[in-house]
Amino acid sequence: MSLTITSGLSATCLLDSDPANVARARELARRTLREWQLSDVTGLAVIVVSELVTNSIRHGAGPVTVRLSYAAGTLRTEVHDHGTGRPVRRHAGADDEDGRGLALLCDLAALNAGELGVAEDRDGTGKTVFVTLAVAAATALTG
Repeated sequence: MSLTITSGLSATCLLDSDPANVARARELARRTLREWQLSDVTGLAVIVVSELVTNSIRHGAGPVTVRLSYAAGTLRTEVHDHGTGRPVRRHAGADDEDGRGLALLCDLAALNAGELGVAEDRDGTGKTVFVTLAVAAATALTG
């Protein structure tokens, strides 16, 4: 795991596709939000990071880049992988063991004045899946 904290409120982490790195990505979110004094949204951010990284490792390709940023009252979580597929929201049945992640992320984003989206990779194959959440600006550390 390689961690870079850039100027302002932005942190980036490069992970290989090992499923054990989902836990490392969650820890990045916890540590970063604690440093930014955004502990009120840590639980939400950890869920978002966990779901996005898990999906990238399971369905994407190549290394995974996780980026957290905060600006103008919005926490943005981005996860980039090099896979050609795009996320597809499923309607999981009661007995299905998976398939609820994107629905969960959509609902969490909607409840927090945010969104779930996909940005195409302009430099080749891949995509960046992101979730934004509104955060009270008064609680954040300013860069």
